[in-house]
Amino acid sequence: MTVPIGRRGFIAGVGCISIAAALSGAAWAEQQENLRSVKSLKAGKAKLDPIALQLSGPSGASKSLESQRGKPFLLHVWATWCGPCKQELPKLDAFMASLGTDCPIIPVAVASATPEKVAAFLDAAGLKHVPAWIMDRAAYKAWLKTSDVAIPVTYLIDGAGRLRASAEGGVNWSAPDAAHQLHDILSEL
Repeated sequence: MTVPIGRRGFIAGVGCISIAAALSGAAWAEQQENLRSVKSLKAGKAKLDPIALQLSGPSGASKSLESQRGKPFLLHVWATWCGPCKQELPKLDAFMASLGTDCPIIPVAVASATPEKVAAFLDAAGLKHVPAWIMDRAAYKAWLKTSDVAIPVTYLIDGAGRLRASAEGGVNWSAPDAAHQLHDILSEL
């Protein structure tokens, strides 16, 4: 049975859709404003013990962050179930693609099941430059010396493996000068 819509009903419906669109746009704009710039990772005083976390990848691959000693890098921690992470990852993927093989960013999933499931998540999202590394949540919390961790979060790690800065929440990887900002903060270490 079809119910005819009168002029008032049509106008009310269009009005509701317009309000919903405006609220959605405002929420998106607010979220974009909350993104941190890459330069917010400006190096401060060294903190914590040198990082030596073990990463696990698909097919039994492993990597120790201790192997990064001698060169500064960014450790980006995310999760497959994290809404803000899902919005940030495509921008990070594009940023990493633009940097090529010299990319000093190591994205790592935490509390996201197995490396194979993380790889399937990345593949389904079309993310080709974010590796499927995972790390043990308990070891991660022990390194941070905290029981509460926020994600997404990005850490600036110096050549000695020490934490020098962190940015909780999303980073604006798509800013026009993001690569220049990254180069600047790394060159200061």
